Amino acid sequence: MATGMVDNWVNVDAFGPIYPFVGTEGLLTILGLAFWIIWHIWQIKEESAEFNKDLEDINKRGGVGNVLDSETKREISDMTGG
Repeated sequence: MATGMVDNWVNVDAFGPIYPFVGTEGLLTILGLAFWIIWHIWQIKEESAEFNKDLEDINKRGGVGNVLDSETKREISDMTGG
């Protein structure tokens, strides 16, 4: 049963590459690196926007101390059931 163009494996050294998209390795590598870099830039921008939004929310709630106090009170209330 043949699964490709090769029917006989006797002269393996006579074959060329037998995988798909032969010759596109360089182009695919460049595209992969470009996608990776663009994804990182997009991710940094998204995380910075989310961080700034969280920082604004903390400042609206009276600063870090007030937020921590309210979170601590809520956790204690959840643990004690009160």
